[in-house]
Amino acid sequence: MKANRFKPTRWLLMVAGCLVAAFGQPTVAASADGGESNSPQGVRLEACIGCHPAQYEAIKSSPHWMRGDPRTPGSAQECASCHGDLEQHVLLAGDAKATGLQTFRSKSLLTPSEQNAVCQGCHKKANLLHWEGSAHAADDVGCVGCHRVHGPDRVRDRHAEKEVCFTCHSDLRAQVHRPYGHPLREGLMTCGDCHAAHGGPGDAELKTFGVNETCYGCHAEKRGPFLWEHQPVSEDCTLCHTAHGAVNKGMLTRRQPHLCQSCHEPTAMANNPLGPHARHSRLALSYREPGAFDQGPDPAPGSRGISRLVMGEACSNCHNKVHGTNHPAGAKLMR
Repeated sequence: MKANRFKPTRWLLMVAGCLVAAFGQPTVAASADGGESNSPQGVRLEACIGCHPAQYEAIKSSPHWMRGDPRTPGSAQECASCHGDLEQHVLLAGDAKATGLQTFRSKSLLTPSEQNAVCQGCHKKANLLHWEGSAHAADDVGCVGCHRVHGPDRVRDRHAEKEVCFTCHSDLRAQVHRPYGHPLREGLMTCGDCHAAHGGPGDAELKTFGVNETCYGCHAEKRGPFLWEHQPVSEDCTLCHTAHGAVNKGMLTRRQPHLCQSCHEPTAMANNPLGPHARHSRLALSYREPGAFDQGPDPAPGSRGISRLVMGEACSNCHNKVHGTNHPAGAKLMR
């Protein structure tokens, strides 16, 4: 009986057959989650899971892996939908740089614009219309700088979205935590309610063409038109208010009456036709005796000076319709 001798030709044919089975023509094979694999090569998904099990576990429960939706990578070419041709990557044992694999990390061979182009291959909605001219695009911010594909996307979580924004906009984190502000901390508002991260038509990437139009989206009662207008209100809300938070009530940039006096000069002036003791003079840090005329910032020696500002006086105590009014007798915004 002759001993079986090793035949190199037969061995090479067996290896070639295995490679063809793994990376050859068949396009449908069983996937790791029990469905059919739509990858260009049948075992592509299994090859990825072998080295990247954590990434697969994260993405399989995400919107990108909804196999019932033909628009998703999970229903199209799986990992190859975003990462490109993976055959050389698998054959060279995962050397991404040598195989030209499309990655989306900070050390990626792709520029931020090239990375974004991969995402925009599927995401072509109208909210990306202003992307090319946006501040984020100009600063080379990539989609993956904010969004997460392998796992829950914090940008789409109303309670977590602001933390993503604060990663870069750290100055606004402090403003949001001031005593008076919009309810971002409570999760009742998000940055995206006013700003369009993918680019907007207004300044600061606002969703509308101007600050006032954005504010009127919630504060419709301030829109007007009014019979008696207050010019700063119709011009720009931020002339008096700060949008992200303030230390002053009503999110004012300065407390009253200082804010009002930045436009309305105190009337207690020597050239005032009503005289130096006009009724509004006490708003300029003046003092007076009860029942006496205002005496200016320095009370007379021996008199009991009273700071009306310290007593809590504010212009809106009388002019309470500061945003405008339709009352026939509301010329002074008092009713």
